[in-house]
Amino acid sequence: MSAVTSSDARPVILVVEDEPDERFLAAELLEETGFRVIEAETAERALAILNDRADEVSVVFSDVRTPGPIGGFELARIIGVTWPRVRVLLTSGDAGDQPSDLRVSATFIPKPWRAADILAWVEEAAGRPDGARPRPDVIGSPAGGA
Repeated sequence: MSAVTSSDARPVILVVEDEPDERFLAAELLEETGFRVIEAETAERALAILNDRADEVSVVFSDVRTPGPIGGFELARIIGVTWPRVRVLLTSGDAGDQPSDLRVSATFIPKPWRAADILAWVEEAAGRPDGARPRPDVIGSPAGGA
């Protein structure tokens, strides 16, 4: 997990993934493109981080299937109600997880995802303009209707 300091103005992305290799891949991808990353293995840990640092977090990038009583869809609902300015991107490799399961405004990208799609969406969601990147071809719409 990367250290996050308050003097660093880069957008913060909270990555929620229980598979260490996938979490590492997502975190490395985002850090290499200039984001600060906080990692969590569970939705419960992500909520604890948001309780302490929601003012720093721009985007939550979460797997739908997380261990424990709270999954990604419920995490997105809680974030939408409690921290509506935080954007949510959900991903899943399970064909049973469908964007129609979303009860709140969030974006769903199926696994395996392409790095370019994740980066373009996160840059837009975090308010970091990048005219060189096309808008990702994803299912669903970002929170806030943008």
